[in-house]
Amino acid sequence: MSYKILREPAEAEDLLQEVFLAIYLQQERFDSARGSVRTWILQFAYFKALLRRRYLRIRNFYKQEEFQEAADTRVSSHPAERFGLNQAEWSWFVEKGVGSLTDKQRRTIELVHVEGYTLQEAAEAQRETLANTRNYYYRGLKALRSFLQTNPRPQLAGEVQLLGPDGALEFQ
Repeated sequence: MSYKILREPAEAEDLLQEVFLAIYLQQERFDSARGSVRTWILQFAYFKALLRRRYLRIRNFYKQEEFQEAADTRVSSHPAERFGLNQAEWSWFVEKGVGSLTDKQRRTIELVHVEGYTLQEAAEAQRETLANTRNYYYRGLKALRSFLQTNPRPQLAGEVQLLGPDGALEFQ
């Protein structure tokens, strides 16, 4: 729980030790009439975690992390550069990935990301239920994400693939 509040493993570990020490030192303050030991410990840890988070925020601990993340994001290259593709090749690869989706998945993603519809509006436009539309959307995103995470090998000019999927010769 403290990690979820603090979002920093080292701070959460330190807080855990502080909580155990404080509970040990204040064990006589526990009143079984007011609740269980578990509840008392959880409330103690929750309160301490919130205090620690406030302390860290006041001292700009989280802003420094956010600046570092932003700098790392700016340094990281475009996905096309990561795979050794130029912008045109990357666009072709993304279009191929979108083409691999089912018609309903592709249409739902286009409605949401290109035309700016909400999922509810996309469901109404396609005359589908919201649950079905949400299913098409998330399954389409998952399929597209897995497609884009493969390592594309660009086809060089003059390079022709002669073998089809069944191993037979094909001419383009």
